[in-house]
Amino acid sequence: MKTFFSENSIKTLAKLAFLTFILSFSGLLTAAQISGLYQSDVLVSSQSAAERQEAFNLALNEVLVRVSGKTSVLDNAQLMDVAKQPDQFVQKFSYEITDNRNSLVTLATETAQKGRVGSSFYRINVVFSRLAVSQALKKYGEPVWGSNRPSVLIWLASDNQGKRTVLSAGEETPLSQAIKRAAKVRGVPIYLPVMDLDDEAAVSSSDVWGLFIDSLKSPSDRYAADSLVVSRLGQSRGDLWSGQWVFELKGIVYRGEIKDQNLDEGAMSMIASIAESLAERYAILGGESSLNSEVELEVSDIVTMEDYVAVTRYINTLPPVNNAQLTWAKGEKVRFIISLNGYLEQLLQHIELDTKLTEEISQSFNADDSAKLYYRWSKLNAL
Repeated sequence: MKTFFSENSIKTLAKLAFLTFILSFSGLLTAAQISGLYQSDVLVSSQSAAERQEAFNLALNEVLVRVSGKTSVLDNAQLMDVAKQPDQFVQKFSYEITDNRNSLVTLATETAQKGRVGSSFYRINVVFSRLAVSQALKKYGEPVWGSNRPSVLIWLASDNQGKRTVLSAGEETPLSQAIKRAAKVRGVPIYLPVMDLDDEAAVSSSDVWGLFIDSLKSPSDRYAADSLVVSRLGQSRGDLWSGQWVFELKGIVYRGEIKDQNLDEGAMSMIASIAESLAERYAILGGESSLNSEVELEVSDIVTMEDYVAVTRYINTLPPVNNAQLTWAKGEKVRFIISLNGYLEQLLQHIELDTKLTEEISQSFNADDSAKLYYRWSKLNAL
């Protein structure tokens, strides 16, 4: 007996599979909604004030990069002057004894290397004020990348002494762990293919090794990812790795290369490049360049008060939205005037990341008027 699924059911199942995977590797991510953007774990050898201060600095730098999406944020002299006093950003911190260095963030490596020789270290978890960090980034002209981030499906073929394999979600190898750590540090919601019978039938290691991204698009549909990466890595000499990757986001293709790097460095190079490309598109720039334009948004299928509350809450959580004001309501339709602190294109891109609003052809607005938008509310995804 055949079982038929609707398109929405398939997307829901895919997202559930994604959710299961990301929870399995870090516990940090939920779907494409990332928590923990404003906190970091750093390895220290003691609970001394000097090491705590150094840990605060390392943790804050990591958070600034993750929240802005840009490593160049560390070159902003004015921002770095303020960041030299990280205590003003710290909301809370705690210590935990650990001997698991691999669970810690990359920026803690320097401290880890200075740690005592022994089996145990302290892991200090530092939580920063979201408001203080965001305001500092905006004040000094840096972008703020929200917690709702596009998902990235990674097809990665590795070569081990002539044997090529495609990395799967169920594998726990040094390579997969390095990629997951890098994704956690940069706040990129990645996932790997499950490589079940369907994947094995549709994808060959030669497709991935050859970076044939077009041949991977159809097999990738079942994952409902927002973007796609195909990569190949092989050991070039000793413990060093080399390889290339191709990253496609909304029809734009980016390419990168890793040359003679260890696994952690190579994984971070690839993920960092992806993060920078995503942030370029989705992060909202602060400072004087921030926009204050307005757009009118009409939403249909608002039947109950709960629908109205949910859609209002959702719109106000979108990073490009500064404020949403209800201006009109009739039947099952409502209209908002939305004040933007980003570009209209960014608003559309953030809406596109979810399935909460579905674009419709409006009977109310002139289709040529780009300042008026018409969407339908999806109750299946109500907040």
